Amino acid sequence: MKKILALGLMWILSISVLANTEFSKFIEYVQTKYADKFTDYPILIFDLDEVEYRYAKAGVYGDSFELEKKRAAIIQEYVKEKVGMDLTLQEALSYELYTTKLKEGAFALPTLIDGPNYTKVYKMCAVFPAAPNSNQRLETERITGLTTPGAYENVTYEGLQQKLTYAQMQAFSLYHELGHCMDRLFMPKNYNTYEVSAHDVHVGESYAEVFALMMLEREGITGTGQTRALLRNLYTQEMGKWFIDNPQNGFGNPAYLKGGIVYYLAPSLLAANEFVRNGRNRDFLQGPIDALLLKAKEIVDEHALDGRSFHGIYRAMSEETDEVLKMYREFAVDSPSFFRTAYRDILRFLDFSPHLYSLIVGDEPNDDSGIEVNPSDFIDGCTLESESDVLGFLQEKRDLLERGGLDYSSQTKLRDYLNSFYEDYSKCFPVKN
Repeated sequence: MKKILALGLMWILSISVLANTEFSKFIEYVQTKYADKFTDYPILIFDLDEVEYRYAKAGVYGDSFELEKKRAAIIQEYVKEKVGMDLTLQEALSYELYTTKLKEGAFALPTLIDGPNYTKVYKMCAVFPAAPNSNQRLETERITGLTTPGAYENVTYEGLQQKLTYAQMQAFSLYHELGHCMDRLFMPKNYNTYEVSAHDVHVGESYAEVFALMMLEREGITGTGQTRALLRNLYTQEMGKWFIDNPQNGFGNPAYLKGGIVYYLAPSLLAANEFVRNGRNRDFLQGPIDALLLKAKEIVDEHALDGRSFHGIYRAMSEETDEVLKMYREFAVDSPSFFRTAYRDILRFLDFSPHLYSLIVGDEPNDDSGIEVNPSDFIDGCTLESESDVLGFLQEKRDLLERGGLDYSSQTKLRDYLNSFYEDYSKCFPVKN
């Protein structure tokens, strides 16, 4: 109940009896209030608690392709039940991965069909929220890559001078992915482009991020914009350099090297934050969602990096900075209409991004101490007699994880236990042939 009040969401009267984890309540609220009202094509937010419970009861966990197809068949039933859409087995298989191996991340994935003039259009769009077994520290680490070996040598979680709560980050993540699914401009263009550039991804990510900030403000989750911008900039500075220094991890994908600049969303976020903080825009934020989508485009068009600026910043990060600046300065003189903006943006990035970095990074060491998790918390799921028992148990352990007080090792152990809970629970039921 505490989290419901913190989010400012009044969904409790509209939920089903069985949807009794806070995660399920949040999913159903956003689905009913926003996703269901989008009429261009169906949008479905996957409730991992519901989907994984169905997997477990059917006894279809496992690595074989036959079991994967059985999970896909459950997804077909789930999608048909929720939004009335018939998926082919192949389409459902494309979704299955995001409910199993990739469930700890957040994603938006459209299903495409042939449209006019050799284009692809959306049959539907699926939102896969990140698995809800987390807390403030673990989610901060997830969105920043803070535990990536070799990336954050001088940055600690405790040293971060500004943080978002877990509830704020969870909401930001869900509305960000919903923004991708509601995007009529940038993401559809990417799916109709033969080779999507890293810059194209940057613009689409900027759009989803701006939309998410406006939706949080609409829902009464206020004051997150600046901290979110600082966290995204932290990722650009630290993970951006790590991507460049570790090209082997990208398996030859040129966009991989630019992953840090892709998520240089701070300029768009700060502009959006200025907009939502203006009291004159409160009525606008409560208006039609289409108006927010158009406003997000307007902010991104003005504040996201253009293609030449994006490439120039990447070069400034990956090559000798002084030499890159000299080259772009000469370009700006010789071809100002093409390179003046890029040169200006490189200079701005080299000054502004380190400044944003200094606003969030401190030097406090991590305090990994705390209470060790009780072994009795890792129960045998077969002792739980009903779905209500399962969901109640999961909520109890998620509350324990989120409350704080556990030592860091216990936090990660409890998270990993909860992430694998349904798969372990499925062993209580025989595999169905």
